Amino acid sequence: MPRIRAESIAAHKAASRAAILDAAQKVFLANGYSGGSLTAIADVAGIPRTTIYEYFPSKGHILLAVIEDRLPPLLAAMLERIDGAGPLDTINRIFAESIDMVLAAPELAELMFRVARELPKDLRDQMWDVLAPVTREIFRQCRAGAETGEFVTKHPERCGRVIADMLVSAIDELTQESAPKQAASSVLASRISFIRGGLLGA
Repeated sequence: MPRIRAESIAAHKAASRAAILDAAQKVFLANGYSGGSLTAIADVAGIPRTTIYEYFPSKGHILLAVIEDRLPPLLAAMLERIDGAGPLDTINRIFAESIDMVLAAPELAELMFRVARELPKDLRDQMWDVLAPVTREIFRQCRAGAETGEFVTKHPERCGRVIADMLVSAIDELTQESAPKQAASSVLASRISFIRGGLLGA
């Protein structure tokens, strides 16, 4: 069993927390949420089981922390890369970049869209808040497109909700594919075609 070594109490706590999250990711991916026990997480992390309660009140909170710690930096970097030529192009790029991110970080996608389905509802709702920066950008682009007349919709907020849900469904579909890289282009094309028709009336 590995031992955590650090130069200070603060560094030890940070290292212990990181070890718990690393271990939890491995355990949940291997066994699912219901099959992932605190004992297994503690064993993989190399700490006593009771130590976990110093950091997290339940295994649900551990899974939530894995997602909250590791997904936001990827989303922020993704949004920084997007420089669309207009609202529709920006939305298209959000979809393309999101799918690329799923292919680059499949374990996080698996945790969020498969394993975390078993989380208690309050933690599951909290988890979905992680996607808020992307959702806000989609809504912003829908409002911009409606204001400039690029989009035919008179209800940009409803339109934004539909598009955000479509993005989630695209990622969800991709995580169920046995060969996601091969399916990615068709999943993306189907959503882009639908969005184009709905926003432009084309």
